[in-house]
Amino acid sequence: MACIADNDYFYCTAVAADSSVDVRLIGTWQGEYDEEDGSLKSWVQTRSENGTYQIEFHFAEADGAVHRLAEEGKWWIESGLFYEIAPSWMTQPDAYQYRFQDNGCIEFLLVASHESAEDVGRYRFVECLSGRQPSI
Repeated sequence: MACIADNDYFYCTAVAADSSVDVRLIGTWQGEYDEEDGSLKSWVQTRSENGTYQIEFHFAEADGAVHRLAEEGKWWIESGLFYEIAPSWMTQPDAYQYRFQDNGCIEFLLVASHESAEDVGRYRFVECLSGRQPSI
């Protein structure tokens, strides 16, 4: 899938021949990430076979404040990388290397991001099928 931002318009076009979904990623996954400021970001993401996803984030701040955020978007595999984009706020997709761990969970590493360029190569997290505990 190629997504293009053109002035005030955003649209996605057909996928390249080497783009597809990895059926092993379909389902409901959960993950968490400890932020440097002491807050905890956790989420539950459902990826569908049609290349769409829904995700619900839960942010627990170090001071005890809790925030929630829901997001929808598109996901796909292209040239061995996992891509996802939330068209409501992203102009370009994020790209991740991913690998399956022996326990069936998936480790992701951000390798390209227009919105979070400072996190490229540093943002690493694990997702497990819902009901399993993530571990790095």
